[in-house]
Parts: sequence; C-alpha cells; structure tokens
Amino acid sequence: MPEDDTPGGRIRRARLPKNMLLVDLAAATGLSVRSLRLAEQNKSTVSPPNLRRLSEALGVSIAYLGCFENLPEQTLGQRIKKARLYHGYNKREFGEILGVSRRMIVGWEKDEYRPSEKYMERLDTFLAILH
Repeated sequence: MPEDDTPGGRIRRARLPKNMLLVDLAAATGLSVRSLRLAEQNKSTVSPPNLRRLSEALGVSIAYLGCFENLPEQTLGQRIKKARLYHGYNKREFGEILGVSRRMIVGWEKDEYRPSEKYMERLDTFLAILH
C-alpha cells in the first residue's frame, strides 16, 4: 500500500509515532476530534492558523503538514502565497502583519498588483523561507 502523501496522511504520519490518539491531539490543539478525523481523511481542509497549532503539537513544519512544497513559485504572487502558507497565516492575518488589507494580499497573490518597495522590504523576511 503506497504512503498517503496528502495533508491528512501527513497529519496521521506525524501523530502516530508520538502514540497520540485523536483525542490527545484535540486536547493539545484545541481542535475537535471530529475536525481532526475529517482532516486526516482529507474530507476537510485545515486552515493555516490550525496548521500552526498542529505543527506545534506534532513537532513538524507547517509546510510539511500542508504539502506546500508542491505549490508553484514562478511569479512573485505565487511566491508570496507560498511563503504566507509556509508561515501558517491566512490572508487577513498576513495583511495585519504587513499593515495592508486582505484585499491587497489577494491582489498580490493573483499578480494583479505588485507590492511597493516599502512592502517588498517587509515581504523579503517572509520570502526568505523559500530559499
């Protein structure tokens, strides 16, 4: 049987060697057993903030749990999105950190707008994770 290399499979693969039951992981993260079960079955998507919680509890990277290494990096927008996800932020959180609106993050990630030099300096800190 091939290894399950999906976000759900990776959560399970990180949990089992620690002898954690879903109830243990739920207690460690504040997530419900039901939501964790659905995530492990790939029947629901885990939000970036919840990936941060899982990453801390399981001792693995956010990028690993989200399978983000497979995301493209050809354009600046794609790189911004990948870096944001690697850090485990949703668009609203990332906008708050950078001091811009969620809509601006969406525009950058769709390559509709290019960040000004002021924001590029802030983004460089996050983009460094891709190198």
